[in-house]
Amino acid sequence: MPALSRTTLIQRLASRPMLAMLLIFALSAALRFWLMAARLDYTLTLTGELSEFLRLGGSDVRGWLGMARHIAGQPLDLSYWMMGIRPPLYPATVALVYRLGGGDVHALALQTLFGALTPLVGYSTAHRLFTRIPGMKQPEVMALLAGLILALDPGLVWISASLMAEPLFNLMMALFVMCITFYVLDRRWQDLALAALWMALAMLTRPTAIYLWVVSPLILIPLVRRWWRPTLALAVVGLAVYAGWSARNLYYNGYFTYSSHTNFTLLFYRALSAEHLATGRPTTDIQSEYVRLVYEEAGDPRAQERIEPDDMWDFQRAENAALHSALQIVALDRLRRFWPYALLGTGVGLWRMYMVTLAYPTWFWPVEILYRLILYGLAAWGGWQAFRRRDLTVLLVCAVPVLYVTAITLGSQVSGMDTRMSSPIMPPLVVLALYGGARAFDTVQAAWQHRVRQSAPVPQD
Repeated sequence: MPALSRTTLIQRLASRPMLAMLLIFALSAALRFWLMAARLDYTLTLTGELSEFLRLGGSDVRGWLGMARHIAGQPLDLSYWMMGIRPPLYPATVALVYRLGGGDVHALALQTLFGALTPLVGYSTAHRLFTRIPGMKQPEVMALLAGLILALDPGLVWISASLMAEPLFNLMMALFVMCITFYVLDRRWQDLALAALWMALAMLTRPTAIYLWVVSPLILIPLVRRWWRPTLALAVVGLAVYAGWSARNLYYNGYFTYSSHTNFTLLFYRALSAEHLATGRPTTDIQSEYVRLVYEEAGDPRAQERIEPDDMWDFQRAENAALHSALQIVALDRLRRFWPYALLGTGVGLWRMYMVTLAYPTWFWPVEILYRLILYGLAAWGGWQAFRRRDLTVLLVCAVPVLYVTAITLGSQVSGMDTRMSSPIMPPLVVLALYGGARAFDTVQAAWQHRVRQSAPVPQD
């Protein structure tokens, strides 16, 4: 009887979306703001600026905050050198906090709020999807479970309370997936307009999203009869953002690219990892060699000077078009030369991207790995069941973003990663896993009922 009461309580809670959202947000916010408070449990300077950054996301935090301070001081000046590496929305958001009189702590609180809101968006996506699937049992309960899992996901919790771009980016990606889902289900132009907006903002937050408009037709073509209309709308917005920011880089850097960091990571992360795996040479030796090769390819006289391994960081924003092109040429040459090891390194990259959050203590890693194995197993089962049952909406709106982010991430690097890289696609991945969980439960229940019927005594005449 008590078990029945608990089940009834969950069902009642799930049947009231506003109450379910309050529960998800309360749990999500409590965990993330607790982590934020724990991270702030060290010395702050007298001005309220954080005295160290490693516990707030890593060394990249200094670069992001440097951009934010530049924008806060000179909002219309786009010449800051790091803007050639990173798009401006996240630092502009932090700059707005500065302009309103806040500091790094207030920016961290805003980021944590963004992270706390993301599970709500995932819940909304799951609720709309599951309640439209014919024959799916207890869709409201499964949607509630999706939101609770997102609230508790260790990777999402960790990255949410940080000064990296991910809390804002993850929210933009989740909103894009939600609105594109709403559009393919209801065909309302308002949902398409919002999807285009969130896509544009995601592109302006991290370069990972720059080709979302290219892969969106994979969702739209099978699900929307007049698919060319929404495809064209998203393409216009995507191309406008891509061309606009690339034009900024052409003006200030001398070459047309959305981010100069792409070729840098391709060489000094992806190709370097493959060559190190193939030869066993120290990474510092390979770094120095790559720097020299880039200078030689570009015809730069610095190839004859003394080179240190750390000189590689000078190429995050190549000084000119010749060096930017040389980075790609050398990277592709090395990847062709060591292609078997590049493929092997992709497996290592997948593990790093999807399995372990390195910031957590090592004793927690087995717990997280077990959780992720179950989650990904259910997602794989959900994908197969969605394909077999022709539930194409849940399959495409979940699988396309997951595969896209995975491909674009592993295409440029396999080292220097953990679950931070997969955090933008956790909402659709969890939705697919809960769909898989529901279908797995249906299969087990049907098998059990069949067994009971088979074992029932046959009435005698």
